[in-house]
Amino acid sequence: MEGGIKDYYAILGVTPDSDEEQIRSQYRKLAMRCHPDRNPDDPQAEEKFKEIAEAYGVLTDPHKRSQYDAAKAAGMDWQQNGGPGGFSYSQEDILRDLFRDPRFQAMFQGLLQEFQRSGFRSSSRFVRQSFFGGKGLFIGGLFMLGSLAGPALMRSAGKGLEGGTSNSLLKNMGRTFGSLLGGAKQQEEPVPQAWDSGADDLTYLMRLTRQELEHGKSVQVVTQGPEGQEMLRVKIPPGSKSGTKLRLRGRGGIGPQGRGDLYLKLEQI
Repeated sequence: MEGGIKDYYAILGVTPDSDEEQIRSQYRKLAMRCHPDRNPDDPQAEEKFKEIAEAYGVLTDPHKRSQYDAAKAAGMDWQQNGGPGGFSYSQEDILRDLFRDPRFQAMFQGLLQEFQRSGFRSSSRFVRQSFFGGKGLFIGGLFMLGSLAGPALMRSAGKGLEGGTSNSLLKNMGRTFGSLLGGAKQQEEPVPQAWDSGADDLTYLMRLTRQELEHGKSVQVVTQGPEGQEMLRVKIPPGSKSGTKLRLRGRGGIGPQGRGDLYLKLEQI
């Protein structure tokens, strides 16, 4: 970046006195609110989604945070080439370090599940494109794609996630991504996990602010159609109430009797 240094505290809506738990809680909240599928009419949504992760990556890394605070207090600029003074990390540097952190991997896996329950994109393709322009990521010698430590890894790694990237964790990564590393095709777009479902009906939980319920909002959700993934654009009507279910007839799961309905259950946050 050229010019003045970014205000990561303002980007996340925290203060220099905020501890890591407060920063983590705020990031989770903003990640849900800034997901591009929740804001299809905002041309800056994808950049905001990436930028809050960048801010989180700096403010939860003691070394980066200390260096950032010193540079910001001195009014210094970014120094992309590691020159004296300033803050020497690019956005790509910060994001790559962040996605190598097992603590973030564990937390982000929970976020991906929340995205799925809301019907938002959460596949490895989406993550890879959003944060790394479609490129993969090397962690501990393993080439990992998108959502990084997937559900199988999370279940098998257990306590290893809290203590850092152990040999056991890396072995679990290897087993989980063995077919991918061997060249087998990965399922990039898993069927979204409904928050609730009937026989062939699906229900997504759509969390909205009071203002969004009052004034209406456009969102987009992913569902599984007969020919694969479908992206649906849905208008939440003005004056909607928390607890209301919006019905999208014939857009749910596919069963023996045909295709069910898709419901968006609205919830005020």
